[in-house]
Amino acid sequence: MCGAVALDGDTLVVGAKDESSSATSVGGPQDDDTSESSGAAYVFERDAGGMWSQRAYLKATNTDENDNFGSPMALSDGTLVIGARTESSSATGVNGLQENEAAPSSGAAYIYRLAP
Repeated sequence: MCGAVALDGDTLVVGAKDESSSATSVGGPQDDDTSESSGAAYVFERDAGGMWSQRAYLKATNTDENDNFGSPMALSDGTLVIGARTESSSATGVNGLQENEAAPSSGAAYIYRLAP
């Protein structure tokens, strides 16, 4: 199921909040399905001929089951923000301790800078 869609010029990002790979960060394996509903985002780029191709596969840096990474999302001028509605870290501020799962379903946001 699609989590969210973000479009900016020739860049399209599709969130898949129920995707289940246990990969982390950028470009990991997409086919292991061992982390149920962890979520993912797929970045597509349109070329001059109007054809779309996948540019990147994104996961949270701390992938965990039922985090629903990929919803909501926002994209502007190459900066992508992806939410994980039910991520459970009790970290506060920027770059807090992600491994702490003491705040069930508190949510998190991940920021990516897409290279031109």
